[in-house]
Amino acid sequence: MSVALSSAYPLRLHSAAIEVAPLPPERLLALAGEPAAAFLAPDGEGNGGDAWVGIGAAHWLGEEPDAASALWAGLRDTSPEAPAPALLGALPFRPGESPDALWQGLMPGGLMLPERLYVQRGGRAWLRLTLPAHEAGSLSARLARARAALSALAAAETAPLPPFDTLDEGDAPGRYARAVTEAVARIRAGELVKVVLARRAAVAFESAPEPAAVLARLSAHHPGSVRYAWRCGGKTWLGATPESLVRQDGRRLRTEALAGTRTLERAAELLTSVKERHEHAIVVDAVRRAIAPLVEGLPEPCDPVIRPLRGLAHLHTPIEATLRADADFLSLVRALHPTPAVCGLPTGRAADLLAALEPEPRGLYAGPVVRMSADGTGHAVVALRGAVLEGRIATVPAGAGIVEGSDGEEELAETRTKQRTVLDAVRGGS
Repeated sequence: MSVALSSAYPLRLHSAAIEVAPLPPERLLALAGEPAAAFLAPDGEGNGGDAWVGIGAAHWLGEEPDAASALWAGLRDTSPEAPAPALLGALPFRPGESPDALWQGLMPGGLMLPERLYVQRGGRAWLRLTLPAHEAGSLSARLARARAALSALAAAETAPLPPFDTLDEGDAPGRYARAVTEAVARIRAGELVKVVLARRAAVAFESAPEPAAVLARLSAHHPGSVRYAWRCGGKTWLGATPESLVRQDGRRLRTEALAGTRTLERAAELLTSVKERHEHAIVVDAVRRAIAPLVEGLPEPCDPVIRPLRGLAHLHTPIEATLRADADFLSLVRALHPTPAVCGLPTGRAADLLAALEPEPRGLYAGPVVRMSADGTGHAVVALRGAVLEGRIATVPAGAGIVEGSDGEEELAETRTKQRTVLDAVRGGS
């Protein structure tokens, strides 16, 4: 369902919510409806985290997120005691990019106000339904039916994931290593400081895996990461990303620099490696420059620390500031994306070079995944450590940051390590 926004006739939507029994939020992906989106965030309180899962669109913003303020103005919420209505969605790495066969259907992404929205916070859960004003009389009856559907999901068993085989990559690894060599030559020539180069690998399952089961497995293996999903066109893009782009709570802004990678066994090397510290410092400086016009003062950054994840470790620097009164959440997203951690520096030159050296378009990979609520809170993450599911095939993109000291074979190995964090989680029988 889509409701067009008109400046002459303000959008009129009615929204109501009921409290429901909590259930594993990943299961809601088993419900029919497109687009569908999930944003599952750890809360650090041992309550299983916070979750937003949306099925179907009461209103579609597409690639026009600036319409959010008009959307909130035209929405009547009859359940103010429940968590506020929220926009969910996935945005492309490069707006306007033409998708290839992999991303066809999933692109161009965008933001939607879900027709059905499941929200879980602090061990409690709510189901919200949003409809056009002329259908508001059916809200109660449709909420009751939606509650029954949730009860059925809670009682259902999740299907096990089938085993998979890795598909032959041909000469793709060699081409990637040669692209790294070319990028290093450009960096040494002074054309740019850093570029991130991505590549794909794919596996074939014995039978088509259920996206809900894949997301549940990622949640089990990566509970400290934000798990996300975007379903459209019969395909699902999902993952468990370690990288937060920006988080807003009122005027409080939190972002981070996450760059420099080692396996957990070699994590201590991050603090002594000149290459990794240099790569991380580039990202810290770029993030601070990006948000400076939007905040009231910016404290000096602290020294980076090692952030361990399952199988990998990164250098991490948290950054906090107070948002200016005239700035908004989507302005922050636009200012920060793409970060040097997924693109390079200078941004324009890096984007041009990666477009020339990467054999396929990035699509939604490394783009922002967004949860933005009507109560003034928002959270955007970078879509990493993910896979596109289409039938039996899962395609896993991953990238590595290339700086002057990079080596093609080492960067290729880094992309494989990142891809394994996804594939090891969804390996059948584990």
